[in-house]
Amino acid sequence: MQLDDLKEAWAAHGALLERSLAIDERLLREVLLRKVRFALAPYVLWRALEVALGIAVTLAVVPVLAAHITEPRYVVVAGALAVFTVGITAMCACLLVICLQLDYDGPVTTIQRDVERIKLVEYRSFKWALLGGVVLWLPALLVPFEALTGVDALARVQLPYLVGNLLVGLVVLVLGQALSRKYVERSDSELRTRRWVDALSGRGLRRAAGHLAELSKFEREEP
Repeated sequence: MQLDDLKEAWAAHGALLERSLAIDERLLREVLLRKVRFALAPYVLWRALEVALGIAVTLAVVPVLAAHITEPRYVVVAGALAVFTVGITAMCACLLVICLQLDYDGPVTTIQRDVERIKLVEYRSFKWALLGGVVLWLPALLVPFEALTGVDALARVQLPYLVGNLLVGLVVLVLGQALSRKYVERSDSELRTRRWVDALSGRGLRRAAGHLAELSKFEREEP
């Protein structure tokens, strides 16, 4: 075999090898992205259920507020509960939309950035649900009960007790928001505090982020 024949055979072998590597890379990407989709499926389902629940609670609160629109107690308390419910539902809807709009055909770094964004929004949703729940836990029990039974439950609560609960809740809300912004939500937060965001993001998001990290590592090492 002459030298030119050897060169042609070597070039053909190199092209075949490059094609094989490209196929392997594409198959690995498809497998890992399929795992990402599978990991996020329960998360998407739970967010959809939360949106449905939020809409149901809003539809229960608004008629009670409308029926007592001339009573300051209901305007302040039930109105705040309605705004709170709409806000949390909007956050859950935002999470659902971001998950459904993930571009699995795009760059891995873009998908990773979107997943990290989901984690942050998820943390903020949990934070406001927790802090807001401390403020409005009593109305959150009484107003839906009133919507279901027709009993003026909120009107029967002693005003000093109701105001005291709201004031304590507001103090906790302000303090919790300040601590969160200072120690967790800052971009330069310590690794330990950033782990809280990961811990609250749920198993599905953590698994999806792990699969994306594995794929990203492979793509960096592939050349």
